[in-house]
Amino acid sequence: MDPLERKSAVGLVNDDIADDAPHDDDEPTTEELIEMLRQAVHEASTGQTRPAREVMRELRELLAADADKS
Repeated sequence: MDPLERKSAVGLVNDDIADDAPHDDDEPTTEELIEMLRQAVHEASTGQTRPAREVMRELRELLAADADKS
């Protein structure tokens, strides 16, 4: 994606998203999600990542905890 397309995509994200929808208190806002994605891309591009096995183990634990609640 060239820089012009990136700028137009950012404009679409900021301008076209309706903030009129009700938000849960525990859900991040659009701006927070965009910032989290920027941080994740930065960390990935600089090699600041965790091993996949560690992440998958953590996800399995979270899913198991959610399954116990139901």
